[in-house]
This record gives sequence, C-alpha cells and structure tokens, in this order.
Amino acid sequence: MTAARRLDFLALTPDDLAMLTNRGTVKRAQKEIEDGQPTFEFHEEEGGAFLFRWSDGITCRFPAGRPVHDAVCSSGLAGISRHIIRSILAYQKAEESRTDQLEPATSSEAPVVEASSASDAVVKTDSDVTPLQMETLVQSAQSWDPGAITDDELVSHFRKPAIVKARKRFEQGILVELTRGSKPVARFLDENCTVRFLVAGNLHYISADCAEPLLSLWVPIAVWAFRELPSHRLAGMVSLQSSPFSVPKPEFDKLESLLGELYRDGLNGVAESWSQRLSRVEQMLRDEGLTWPAELVAELTHQFEMYRQHDARFEPRQVVQLVGELTARSRAILNDTRSVPQLLIRGTKSDRPADIAGGRMIGVGLGVRPGQKHTTISAYLQDVDSGGVVAVERTFASSPQDESSRSFVSLASTVLTRGISLASLASSQVLLKSGKRTPSGLLILPRTSANLATHPQAYQWEQLKPPFAAEGFAQLAERLDTLPPSCFRPRRRTEGLHVVAVSRVDMIEFDPTTQRLAARVVDSEGEIATLVHPFHHRGREGFNHLADVLQNRGDSVRFISGHIRSRGRALEIQPIAIVLDNGQRRIGINPWLPLNSDITTNDEQGADNDSAEAECETDSPIKAFLFRLEDLLSEMLLTGVTLAPAPSWTELAEIARQMGFVRLSVPIAGLAAEILARSNTLRWDSKPALHHTRELCLLSRLASE
Repeated sequence: MTAARRLDFLALTPDDLAMLTNRGTVKRAQKEIEDGQPTFEFHEEEGGAFLFRWSDGITCRFPAGRPVHDAVCSSGLAGISRHIIRSILAYQKAEESRTDQLEPATSSEAPVVEASSASDAVVKTDSDVTPLQMETLVQSAQSWDPGAITDDELVSHFRKPAIVKARKRFEQGILVELTRGSKPVARFLDENCTVRFLVAGNLHYISADCAEPLLSLWVPIAVWAFRELPSHRLAGMVSLQSSPFSVPKPEFDKLESLLGELYRDGLNGVAESWSQRLSRVEQMLRDEGLTWPAELVAELTHQFEMYRQHDARFEPRQVVQLVGELTARSRAILNDTRSVPQLLIRGTKSDRPADIAGGRMIGVGLGVRPGQKHTTISAYLQDVDSGGVVAVERTFASSPQDESSRSFVSLASTVLTRGISLASLASSQVLLKSGKRTPSGLLILPRTSANLATHPQAYQWEQLKPPFAAEGFAQLAERLDTLPPSCFRPRRRTEGLHVVAVSRVDMIEFDPTTQRLAARVVDSEGEIATLVHPFHHRGREGFNHLADVLQNRGDSVRFISGHIRSRGRALEIQPIAIVLDNGQRRIGINPWLPLNSDITTNDEQGADNDSAEAECETDSPIKAFLFRLEDLLSEMLLTGVTLAPAPSWTELAEIARQMGFVRLSVPIAGLAAEILARSNTLRWDSKPALHHTRELCLLSRLASE
C-alpha cells in the first residue's frame, strides 16, 4: 500500500496551528514532543486514515482527505485538542527525519511505527518516494496562487447562495493588497479584514480576522482578487471601483479659504479663531469619510497650536509638507482621479480609530527621526494575531542646556510606564490587555500599568506575518512598484515598513560625502538590496556598533526590519533592527543604539550641532536648491506673502532658471514678480501670489519623494 502524504500537515507552522486553537495549546504540545513523552504508535488504516496511539492512552484519528478540524480525539475535548496538535507535530518531525534517514521498505503491510520520541520516528511504506521527490512535494505547496481555486470548489465549500452574495459585493468594488507566496495574503483596505491562505489549494485552512460567518463572503472575494493580479506578479494592489465617490466640494472650498488666509497672513498673522474653524473643517471631512485629509488638517492645527505656544517641537518645514500634501489630495478627490485608487487618497473604514481588546505583540525595531529642534523615537510592534504593525511614539524637544539628554540612548531609555522604555518595547514580547490604535498607526498605551507587561523574545521572526513579513526582495520590489507616490498613500507611521529574511550582508562601506554606512544585503534567492544608515553624533555608539557587527558578523545576519523604498531599480533599506544567529541563539541589535544601552554621551559628542547634519542633507546642488526653497516657503507660511522678502525670491528664481528647473521656475519667478509689485502698487491683489505659493508647496512636497 502506498501511504498518502498529508501535505496539509507539513504546511502548517506552529503559528498556523495557534490560529486553529490557541498559542498555549500549541506550546504544551511542542514541549511534549521535545521531551519525547508520551510516546506513540502510528498506523495508516485502510482507506488512508491516520491513527496515532499515544502511551498516555489517547488516540487521535485523522480521516483521509479531511482537514484537521474533522480529527477525532478520544480525550473527548471539544475542538482541536492538544493531542491532535501534538500528533501533527509528531508527523512533521517524523517526515523531516525520514527525508534524512530513508530506509527501503520490504513489507506490503500498512506502515507501523513505534517510537520513543517523534525525532526517532521514521514512517515506512512499501513504495517510499525518494528524498528529492518528497522535497518536491513539499516545495510545491510553498509558493502558490489562490486565484487557481475554481468557482466550483468555492461553491462546494461555501454553497451557492453565499457565492452569489460574495459576487455582488465583489462587483460593488474593492481595494485589496495581495501577496503571493507560501502563505498568500489578501489584505482588504476598504474593510478591516485580512485573509490568509495557510495550505495550498485547501479552503479548509483559512485564517481571517473577521467573524466566522463572514468567511463565506471574504474568502471568495480574495480568490477573485488574486485572479485580477497579473500572474507574473508576486505582490500588488487590486482596485475595482464600480461607482464614483461623492465629492464634498463645500468642505474643500472652506478648507481652501482657510489655507488662503495662511498663505496671506502666515501663522503669525491669522486670527485666533483660525484653528477653531480649521478644526470644524476637520470634523466635516471625517463625517464625509475623508480620513487622510482630515488627519492632515488635524496635524496642521496641531502645528499652529505649538507655534502659538512657543513649543520647541514646532517644525516650520512640516507645515510646508502638510499644506503641499493637502493640496495634492484635495485636487485628486475633487477631480475624481482614477489613476490612483480613491480609497488610498481618502482613507477607508480600517483607517479609523480602533480599540484594542488585548493580545500579544512582538517588538520589531526602534526608529529615530532626528530634527533640528526635536527628535522622534518610535518603537514598532506587530500584533501576533492580526499581523497589523503599530508604533509607540514620543517626540522630544532638543535642549541646548542639557546636551546629554539629546543622545538617542538617553531618549530611547525614557520610561513610558511601569519601568518599560521605548527601547525595551522595540525588542520584547508585549502583553497588552487594552489600548487604542489611531488612524496613523500609533498605539496609545493603557494608562494603567497593570494592563501592560513585557518579556524577552527569542527573535523567531519566521513567525511574523505578511505583508509586513516579506519572503524576499523580489516580492517587495513588485509591491513597491505598484504603489503611488507617498502623498497619495495611507498616512500610517508604519507605511513602507517590512522585515525580510536574508542570507548575508557584505561589501560594507562608509561614504564620507553622504555621511552614511552602506552595505549589500543578499536574500535567500540571491536578490540584492542596499542597506543604508546615516551617521548622527547623538547615535555615534550605535553607528560604530552596527559597522562592527556588519563587518565581522555579516554572514550571521538572518533578518532585517526597516523602512524600504525603491531607488531606481534597486531597493534601499533603512534598518530599525537586525537579527543575528550564531547557531546557538539569536540576538537583536538596533542600528541607533549600542548593544549596551546604558552608555551615555560625553561632552565632545554633545558639542556637535545640527547644522552640520543639515549640510549633509544638502550634499548636491539639487538638494541644496530644494532645501532653500522649502526654507523660504516655511518662512513665508510663518509671516505671510505680505511680508515676504522680494530679494530672496528673486535670487531663487534666477538660480532655478540657471539650473534648468522648467516647471519650478515658473511659480518661483511669478511669486518673485508679485512680491516686487507689492511695494509699487497701492491696492495690491494678493490672489496671484497666493496661487503661486500653493503651487510651490505642492511641488516641494512632490520633490520630497
């Protein structure tokens, strides 16, 4: 008899099994397998059913061709018991051992195994396949496309009325991000739902963060969405919009009027009621479902309040970026553009504030955004159950009186609650009983410290979920290739953040011109990306430690998480965490911090100023020009065009002309001419100048891509 291979058993990871039961059950089963107690006997019955008899008296039977859910356990426990889980784990370990220690079978009887532990078990049949054939069978389930599932299979699994209902919803329009691979994922952006396909071609093994009755709706839609994705693509976005969205023109007219006051009078000159009127427009936009424009308005209001309160965290350049992005999104919405999905520009139901009931999160890195006046530290975490990534963020004003407090080590060591710091959140397992997630992806921690606890993690990042976890650089490149410019994407802090498994890091160099470390990163498929990390005097120890680790232990790098973007045809990674494996254990390092985070900066390090870093950002004539443009615009948005200096803009217009900026030079020259005419005109009409200012804010934002 030829033993049937249960590829579904082999495809189920411990994380998949935890979705079918719970993590505690899986851990208990894993421990029993590791300890080798109890022992078991394995039989394949006539008809292909699998039977496991355990020495503790438990028997587990798996009917042929049926999913794990239909297994029968003699313990009488409801659902998928620990005994069923340990039977699957034992089978996996036996198959792994069999491929290494294959013995020819001589008996024509059904295979029987007596084993003291799963590691000693070898399943034997009268017609064993070779190890190469078994490897081929297993790998065939590692990369697949759910779009290959037929409608007949969907009907047989979910019944025809459910499929008809799903088809109607599909035809109404969807926006979904798709990832093909060993565990394909469909993340619906218009609904708060993610569908994961755990076993190739098997609809019994589906995980989704929606109510079970809704599986019959979202699983067929996910299958049909995969069919819309070109077959040669590993990842991409599918948008189907059947009817136009409403265009709230009155709300945008009010917004444009308020921005006109900002251009004319600046933050220093607008009336005190300006922020209140802006807040009302924000609420109107939210009522219309325009989440991202509303978030931009809220941030602009916050910048205004910080300016009036003389808060050191106020950032004039950020005002330029906010106004430019508001203009871009407003125009795309008013013109009902179809080149970019409207739901990306507007925001979706899943982009609204949400309460978190609790769960377990894994720290995946620490990010640092240094500025001239303030520094933002972000601890990033992935929810184990949903796969969503959130950030815990704090912004610190620079304090010239206390140079030591400006080191990144000191800032990351800031205690949030119950002795838990940003640095510890970024590198730990976090048990959360409650919290709140904002539309921008920020995690608001509970006020009560008893609702939050951290534990060390083992950096088993194979268990991290896609689309945050990518299978390789090729998959990431295709995903990024389908995305629009950032000013039309979701405004989440975690946008563009991924983790990828790598085989090595080499060719480490320091570029003195750009003041950054660069290295070549190679993934398991031989695809290449570039790791870049900037030098900063407040993170000097972390920079030196990173360079030393990559130089001496580049072959032991196994995972890199970070912000990933396209640079031409290449990928560039700005790391937030790197995981090393020395064969015995794994450790995680943060590029911004030394391994010993108790290090403090000395006076010599603190003596550097941020102006040098600003010069590093302007290491080319083009960057210097754009930096100067943004600088003049930020000054104008503080004082208004009525007080803008004509010589500065006239000089910039000449530079733009000489450098060949055709499109940029027109509004710059127009604004310079209008400012010059201001002093020579009794009744000066500011409208042309306001128009040029709006265009320049937009172009400055687009140039920052």
